[in-house]
Amino acid sequence: MNKRKLAYQLLYISGALLLLVSVFKQDWLIYSKTLVVSAVSFFYVVEVKKVNYLVLLALLLILIAEILSVIDFKGYFRVINILASFYYSLNMILLWKSLQKVKIQLKRIFTIQLVITMVLIVYVVYSVADMISVNISNDQLYLNILIVLFVLFIGFCYYIYLNSKTVVSSSLMIAASCFLIVNIVTILNKLYVYLDVFVVITNVLQLFGHYFLIKFFIEQNDLKPDSVEFF
Repeated sequence: MNKRKLAYQLLYISGALLLLVSVFKQDWLIYSKTLVVSAVSFFYVVEVKKVNYLVLLALLLILIAEILSVIDFKGYFRVINILASFYYSLNMILLWKSLQKVKIQLKRIFTIQLVITMVLIVYVVYSVADMISVNISNDQLYLNILIVLFVLFIGFCYYIYLNSKTVVSSSLMIAASCFLIVNIVTILNKLYVYLDVFVVITNVLQLFGHYFLIKFFIEQNDLKPDSVEFF
């Protein structure tokens, strides 16, 4: 069996196990999440032409954050925020090459599509943060830092998507959308109202988010700027 075929099989198996564990045995989420991130890491190493160890470091950081979230989200809230902040910072560093390729221009930043999208995202994120602020008053600073970095990460993703040919960058847009939903639903589920269905939704979307972000990093060198300007 070649490594590429094995990598895909591990992704399918780990994804199926994550779904089953999310529905029937949430006590095992630590193990299924570890398997998923390991499978995604292996997929990256097998598929990419040249391994960038920052990608693997970012996956390790988010894995630790996810494990701590399962163990005790409130108890480790500050540590989770710090780890997630570093995770999104590393991803923005990794995306910088793509930003340079599509070129950062003010006229492309202040387009109707991007501005409306980012205003809506900031509004939703701020509303959720304000809703749960009573529960995390001692860690508000860490949450605010994470929010800023996360919004910047989403901005990077959508800017690259809107200013490049979508064959490659569509993966980035899907990943960003998944992470946006996951972060909002996770915070609501852990600190506001708990529902089992939220656990399933967040874990499935998190898997897709990891996969499509890694898929973009694998194909990043094939990214091509789009000459079409959006107004």
